[in-house]
Amino acid sequence: MPSKTYSEEFKRDAVALYENSDGASIQTIATDLGVNRATLANWVKKYGTAAPTEKPSPASVNEAERIRKLEREVRKLREERDILRKAAKYFAEETNW
Repeated sequence: MPSKTYSEEFKRDAVALYENSDGASIQTIATDLGVNRATLANWVKKYGTAAPTEKPSPASVNEAERIRKLEREVRKLREERDILRKAAKYFAEETNW
């Protein structure tokens, strides 16, 4: 059986119909439109309001990497600070004569 091809407009209208329905299931909408449930679910993922509209820009990827690097550095510095605090406390107690 040959596969059906649907226009971009039909796909977007189907997704809009699903998103604007008051709690109707994907199965119900798919049956009403005469499409497979999995097909409609894929369209919802691709064209739905929750679907990402564009890929992250290289600047945002670089910014995210920079943030991760800074967070690692903060963790390391906090650990070193805590070690120095414990050492200072230890030596302060030792010098009580």
